[in-house]
Amino acid sequence: MRHPTAFHAARPSLRSPVTRIWLPGAGAAGFVYAFIARDARGCGLEGAARLNRFPAGAYCSINWFLDGRVDIVAHGGDTVRRPVARCAVGGCQTAPFASENEGDVHAFIAMFYPDAFHALFGVDLAALQNRFVDALEVLPVHATALLDAVFAAGDDDARRRAIEDFVARHGQAAALPVWTRMRRLGGRLTLALASKLLGVGPRQLQRVALRQAGASLQTTLRLWRGQRSFLLAQRAYFAGRKVDMADHALANDYADQSHMVRDCKRDRTHADAARARRRAGRSRLDLPTGAPP
Repeated sequence: MRHPTAFHAARPSLRSPVTRIWLPGAGAAGFVYAFIARDARGCGLEGAARLNRFPAGAYCSINWFLDGRVDIVAHGGDTVRRPVARCAVGGCQTAPFASENEGDVHAFIAMFYPDAFHALFGVDLAALQNRFVDALEVLPVHATALLDAVFAAGDDDARRRAIEDFVARHGQAAALPVWTRMRRLGGRLTLALASKLLGVGPRQLQRVALRQAGASLQTTLRLWRGQRSFLLAQRAYFAGRKVDMADHALANDYADQSHMVRDCKRDRTHADAARARRRAGRSRLDLPTGAPP
């Protein structure tokens, strides 16, 4: 007796998530750190694959969720469940965090230097530390057109142009040289020098740093140093060069290698070299050819 033929529905071909990163044009480079697009539509992600992990960072961001939505599910060592608005402003994050995709997610993110974000939008960044807040609740009226323009744009190039045009129109009145110089000083920046550059006394320094940079000056310096250390280690790894971590630590203003490792574990959950290796293995991650200071 012939058994009936079994017909099985063909499993749809699933695509891999795509992450793209762009550096801003010259006119916006003093304000925007980077643009990021993440498209996980049609990927059928399940379980841990729906998680997005981020290191601590000194930057502010505007996050547009063009499709789907996300929840913050971990921050530092805490497990949380915080829905993120369809358009959300993120402040300085002093600890690593993770979000979880709900449905097929397509997101576009503009990352700003915090002082530039404060200058463009007049937002007190102290209130945004370690938070993601509905953009309509915290941004001024003149930013509404920008939020709408990015949602209405037909592709990522148009989204980038909308943000860079906004910066060109509103950034001329923003005074950024002081913070730009402070970033470039890196480990040579002392509290006394920062007070002098910002024109405030030592007692006012931390309040100014919280308002304009989103964290205390010591935390901001630690996050700047960690980002610079990671980028240099990543570039060396991609170029096939061996990184001597003891020398790398001293060159990036750490007291020694163990100091660097402690900071990396606290802020990134992975040491620099291990994180660079993990990223290098992602075939669909399109990295920029350069990186801001």
